[in-house]
Amino acid sequence: MSKFNIKCLVSSIETGGKVSVFEEVVTPGSGPPLHTHEEQLEIFHVISGHIQFELEGERIDVYTGGTATIPPGKKHAFVNKSEKNSIIHFELLPSGKSEEFFERLVAGRFEDIPSLFEEHGLKLLGPPIK
Repeated sequence: MSKFNIKCLVSSIETGGKVSVFEEVVTPGSGPPLHTHEEQLEIFHVISGHIQFELEGERIDVYTGGTATIPPGKKHAFVNKSEKNSIIHFELLPSGKSEEFFERLVAGRFEDIPSLFEEHGLKLLGPPIK
């Protein structure tokens, strides 16, 4: 069973590859490792909860209704600071192979996280933040 709860809301097929939109249920204290997307803009919308982002070493708190924008090539990660699950929607522009990446991540169909990141144009830079 995967520790990731991510589903696609709008696929790249629907947008001609311009954007993919996902929903993630983020458990307390969890989030992705520090990384970059070399080619993609990422926009996060906090639907419920408190997500703390780290962007280029700076911590930014975003609460229900707030948004965080991560430009391409910028080091970032986030952590759920709530005591219960938080829900976020995030957009990746352009889509790239985002759907395949998250399908593999959720299904646990990967042998090595760094190689999965590399295959999809992401650079893994460090552990998740706390």
